[in-house]
Amino acid sequence: MKVSSTSSTSASAGSSGPKPAAEGFGRLLSADGVAPRAATSGVSAAAGVSGISALMALQGVGGPEARARALRKGRRMLDALDRLQLAMLGDGPSKGHLAMLKGALEEQRDATGDIGLDDTLNWAEVRVAVEAAKLEREAEAA
Repeated sequence: MKVSSTSSTSASAGSSGPKPAAEGFGRLLSADGVAPRAATSGVSAAAGVSGISALMALQGVGGPEARARALRKGRRMLDALDRLQLAMLGDGPSKGHLAMLKGALEEQRDATGDIGLDDTLNWAEVRVAVEAAKLEREAEAA
């Protein structure tokens, strides 16, 4: 199949300078072809930041209360894991240990805004969930 072209590509290869703006855009440009700059206001940027801060405060994200609750939950989970470890070294875990693990998991936790703390609590929750699942499986088998 033969393709023939009616236009030449060599004419568009070279640029002979700036091209005039299209009709619709010509109205937006000044006489020298440069778009005028809009005035910026620092007040609107500050208002946007305070609006976001207010929303985050209303949602409880990253506030001191969320951090304190997360730390309490972390301490409960670590305490339950420590007691389970001591029980494993002694007489063995009981139903009370399973209840402690489940209670520590059921407590609601919000994001604190501290990435390190949130990651650590996520890992602790996984460990507690694994140990609780092991104890449940052992209780069902017995």
